[in-house]
Amino acid sequence: MNYNETGNRKYVPVALRTASYIKNITANYSSIFKNVMGWASAQGSEILFFDCHEESLKVQRELGVRVEIVSHEAGVTWEIYERALEKYGGGKDPKDGPPKLGKLLGEGKFSKVYEAADDKNSVIKILKDWTTEKNRRLLQIYDVIKTGRPFDPGNNTEDHYPLMIALELRNLSIINELEEPKPEDFSGWFKMKKIVGTHIWDHPLYKRHPFSVDFQEFVRACMHLAMDSIEEIVKKYGVEHCDAHFKNVVFNFDGNKPVRARLLDWGIAVKMKWDDSQYIRGDDFLIIVPPYQDIRAGAKYSPSSFRRYWIAWMVKTEYDALWSRRAITETDGKAFLQDLDWWYRRP
Repeated sequence: MNYNETGNRKYVPVALRTASYIKNITANYSSIFKNVMGWASAQGSEILFFDCHEESLKVQRELGVRVEIVSHEAGVTWEIYERALEKYGGGKDPKDGPPKLGKLLGEGKFSKVYEAADDKNSVIKILKDWTTEKNRRLLQIYDVIKTGRPFDPGNNTEDHYPLMIALELRNLSIINELEEPKPEDFSGWFKMKKIVGTHIWDHPLYKRHPFSVDFQEFVRACMHLAMDSIEEIVKKYGVEHCDAHFKNVVFNFDGNKPVRARLLDWGIAVKMKWDDSQYIRGDDFLIIVPPYQDIRAGAKYSPSSFRRYWIAWMVKTEYDALWSRRAITETDGKAFLQDLDWWYRRP
């Protein structure tokens, strides 16, 4: 801070000792801020930019960066700075940005997931490469799917990412795991219920050879528990999780016995109805359909055929992953998958 002799901050320019001033800047503003957002893992709405050039408003339109235009003569005074903070920061509007982030828990192609620093029972997902335009399309798409109608992006690949997130928000809202913001107020992040449990690979039995009896009996028991969770949520909430491989499931164990499974990551899930005799899949449009699946709108399953469908998918997905990691050979793995009858029998 820079104070004058009276201690009055009101008209004193802010001194930034670590900043460089280049009078004739020719770099592209959008390119600069895309780089900043990348290395800082920040959304445009998390950045406040003071500038005296009107062309800098372009990054506000394109990237959502908050821009305040100042005069060449005055620069950024404390009054201007504090007025901008009051305008953009410190409020509870979800568009002001996420709650305080804790430890990074994981990272994928589209997002990073953090602990909520002030809430041990919640996690926060921050989307990557999220822009004002993507947010605008998400809100439009959500207006469609919240009515129960499917949204088909057709050949417009620009709608794929917003549609995926819109479906995830809808699904989390339906199963009561979305905490904030409301989908209608979305701006690139959301806070959800923390699902507690242990991943299967952290249990000693998972470290046995994939063709050993111990491994197969243990994995089969875990798969049937995951299937129980899929069915329970379909019956209770009307949503079918369509990506319940082991990365997206956590378990409770009693020694070597798995006793409960909980599902994570609701981005790949569709509406499904249980009419007391069969499961009937809804007509949601999925951008990503995992390998070995045949997700057909309107498909009907008896309880036994529904379980066989998903257990078969889990086994194929698991052994595909095992030969991809070279724990087994692909030849042996494919031969092993020719007969899955044993896997369908509940332990």
